[in-house]
Amino acid sequence: MASRFRNQLTVVPPVRIAVRRQGLSTTINWDAGGADQGLSGARSSMRSIGDPRYSGSLPTEPYLIPGTRKDFGGGDLGTMTSSGLDRFKDLLLATREREREIRSDTKKAKRQLALSWTTRALAWVTLAAAVSKSVRAKTDSAVALRRSEVSHLNSNLTASRVSISFDMETEVAGPHRRMLEAFDQLCGSHKSWTLEMTQQIDRVRARSVAGTVIDRTAASLGRRADTLVDTNDLPMAIVVQKGRAHAYFYPGFVLVVSSAGADFAIIDLTEMEISYETSRFTEEGSIPNDAQMIGKVWAKSNKNGTRDRRFKDNRELPVMRYGHVGLRSPGGMDEALMFSRDDACRAFVAAANDLQRILRSMHRGRFAGGHTSITNG
Repeated sequence: MASRFRNQLTVVPPVRIAVRRQGLSTTINWDAGGADQGLSGARSSMRSIGDPRYSGSLPTEPYLIPGTRKDFGGGDLGTMTSSGLDRFKDLLLATREREREIRSDTKKAKRQLALSWTTRALAWVTLAAAVSKSVRAKTDSAVALRRSEVSHLNSNLTASRVSISFDMETEVAGPHRRMLEAFDQLCGSHKSWTLEMTQQIDRVRARSVAGTVIDRTAASLGRRADTLVDTNDLPMAIVVQKGRAHAYFYPGFVLVVSSAGADFAIIDLTEMEISYETSRFTEEGSIPNDAQMIGKVWAKSNKNGTRDRRFKDNRELPVMRYGHVGLRSPGGMDEALMFSRDDACRAFVAAANDLQRILRSMHRGRFAGGHTSITNG
């Protein structure tokens, strides 16, 4: 018996996003490729981290100042989507559900293919296929049918991604290109970190020059795409929410997808606060080879910064110049990243801010909102 395929779910309508002086707009061609029209109804700067001159992770647990802790990586994907982007999210939700159905069908078809192979092998082992032409033809036909089913479902899975093309004017394409180039340089940083928590300390009691301790982990970023959306150029991707989600940066929006794939959000790029800050960081770990060392301090120091000789194993620590990037949105995204390449960090945020400034200067029609057109072929 042949498997039942969901042929009405084989093609996703292409989406075209225009980023122009007239505003941001999206066109969804529901009839292109025979897509099911039923899918249309489916449903400021980073905060100060204490003393801006020095910051570092020191063994100062007894000296933490209550009420000064700042946690990053929070936010709820369910409430993070910008107003006006709900319709686009509905399309992606319907597409994701269809992808799950196709994957389920593919697993069933592969099990049936394995069963057909076993049946044919048993037929030859028992010599039934050798002596009976009809048995041989029946088992060969079953294997060929299952192969065709698996191939068809794999094609459906490939077609289940939303294909997006961006139509950008030169004034938009320029800063976007610079943003990508600076991001590629950030990816090449010898060291990059995601900040998970910062908290101020009593510098006098801790005998420390640093005024803040930081909890950081190695950052994960690169040029890659989520399986849900297909574009010509790979977008910037950053692991956010302490590893629970990935953020993908496109010319007009940011797609934040949970690592488990259970939920996602779409944030209007103009609503995000992308900030830059340079930091003098007291480094206790290995020194990045592409960062600038701008001084040294004693791990335990007097009020004037001189060595506290009461500590026998006191040592000097290098002070490095790092760059910080803050990512915040009204919906709850609050991320902070630190890079050893301060220059690339500054260039990235400058290009991102230029792109946002141009987008904000456009008419206030929101993406998939005030200026949206849906064509039917």
